[in-house]
Amino acid sequence: MKDVIQYIHEQIKYLPLIVRMSKYNTKNNYQNFMLGRIWQYANPIIMATFYYIIFGYVFKRSLGATSIPYLPWMLVGMAIWGITNGTILLSLGSIVNQLNLSNTFRFPVSISPAIIFVGNLVESLVILLVAALVGIYNGYGPSIYWLQVIYYFFAIVVFTVSYSLLNATLTTIFRDYSQIVRSVSRIGMFISGVMMNLQSDFIPGFVRRLVMLNPFYYLIEGMRDALFSEAWFYDKLPATLFFWTLTVFILFLSTHLFYKYQESFRDFL
Repeated sequence: MKDVIQYIHEQIKYLPLIVRMSKYNTKNNYQNFMLGRIWQYANPIIMATFYYIIFGYVFKRSLGATSIPYLPWMLVGMAIWGITNGTILLSLGSIVNQLNLSNTFRFPVSISPAIIFVGNLVESLVILLVAALVGIYNGYGPSIYWLQVIYYFFAIVVFTVSYSLLNATLTTIFRDYSQIVRSVSRIGMFISGVMMNLQSDFIPGFVRRLVMLNPFYYLIEGMRDALFSEAWFYDKLPATLFFWTLTVFILFLSTHLFYKYQESFRDFL
């Protein structure tokens, strides 16, 4: 518990620095392009358009048929997958990359995954905003269910940052671990309901029950429920309890390992 409290305290204390460093990293990534940071907003829209053409027209919605129009339904999946999986992958080497800088400027390297998360936030919010607007156009206007966006955003932050810290710590200790995470993430999109409805009748019943244990699926479907007025989060109580049990376990495990090996990180480089 002590490790968790210390970790949360560091994230809150250094929040202004996290925001500044994420802005600097984003600016640095796009400074050599003529259009600059316009690409930060254009890239997710271009990618969403490509996937919509492929899955919405070529496959005739056979993989994503729901009562909700496919475009906003898919965009929500892409937004949540982008902020969660994107942060996790980019955070794999974050401790190694920030170790020297943290010693020079005296900030805890534990904030490294949070810096990545904030940097990825804009692109995902752009996609999510487009999804909400398209949903409104199709008759899914603001409702009391939208209050759940706050809950699911909080869940996304806690799960993503905790899991990213765990992966970053394990990658620092055992470099090959990052390749395992990258390999698993390649199929993650297809088992998390980003592009297809995993509760369709053509999918075996045991698979439909199994995907409910996937935390990425829980977050994606939950945000869809919030924006498209499908259900409350407590309507899926077993999935909600499992998600938070898993997330709290990851938080305790990641902070314990991080602070246990923090002083030895340089020995692993």
